[in-house]
Amino acid sequence: MITVITFNPSIDRLYKLEKFEIGSVQRASLVNPTAGGKGLNVAKVLKKLGEDINCIGFLGGFNGEYIKSQLKSIGIENKFTDIKEETRICLNIIDSNNISTEILEKGPNVSEEEILKFENDLEKILKDTEVLVASGSLSRGLPVDYYLKIGNICNQKNIKFILDTSGESLKLGIKSSPYLIKPNMDELEFLSGIKIKTIDDIINISKNILLTGVKNVCVSMGKEGMILINKDFVYKVEIPKIAVVNIVGSGDSSIAGFALGIAQKYDLKETLKLANACGMSNAMNISTGDINLEDIEKFIDQIKVYEHTCKN
Repeated sequence: MITVITFNPSIDRLYKLEKFEIGSVQRASLVNPTAGGKGLNVAKVLKKLGEDINCIGFLGGFNGEYIKSQLKSIGIENKFTDIKEETRICLNIIDSNNISTEILEKGPNVSEEEILKFENDLEKILKDTEVLVASGSLSRGLPVDYYLKIGNICNQKNIKFILDTSGESLKLGIKSSPYLIKPNMDELEFLSGIKIKTIDDIINISKNILLTGVKNVCVSMGKEGMILINKDFVYKVEIPKIAVVNIVGSGDSSIAGFALGIAQKYDLKETLKLANACGMSNAMNISTGDINLEDIEKFIDQIKVYEHTCKN
């Protein structure tokens, strides 16, 4: 079983405009509200891939009830911990050139009592968990090193831990030796304090991260594909060109592919192809955390994965 944590879920409201102009009245040609947040995007893609999942975190208020109803409608069981404060709303505004502008609320503050309730809920769920995915920002009220605590719990229970977050939460979380992290290049520069200029810079920085105990470092490079580094291999992924509609949720969709591949014990190259195919399919859909299974099959045949040799 795969368990997905979303500490800071949201209602994601997407607005499609002809042109986004600050200071003017504009009418949206499309409005699309969905249950969102990075972990929920992962969960929705896993569900479309046919995987049963545990979906946990914090939900509160009217917005939380809306998200519960949306999850129920697509067959994802609600195992969230209820909180008193209101779950956030996030906006994604896309113009006719597919330029995206996001406005993200901070989200609710969780109490010590609610954190303890979550930990009790988590303890029950982890009994049947093989892979745990923690995606996105922490709720206000959680300590900045809370992903470190989650990772250490996974280590104790022999659960593979996938961590997809940023900033100090990522820097502290990798001290728990996650099975996989997926930073982009900005996040990799933050972790290392080094300006990245070449692929070899990415590889060398990632190899230093492996020394902390992280098992796999996967760096997304947008349309240039992806590179994965572990103690045995350096794999470079090349992806075909696609017609991009909405990139929001593509990284989360890739994480879903990784989680499924790891849980099903796929070959590493197969897992990389699935992860990238999921991210590409999401980018071609207007909704976040949404894939087309026919696209996935087509892209898997087109994606190339090969072993990369460093120049130095």
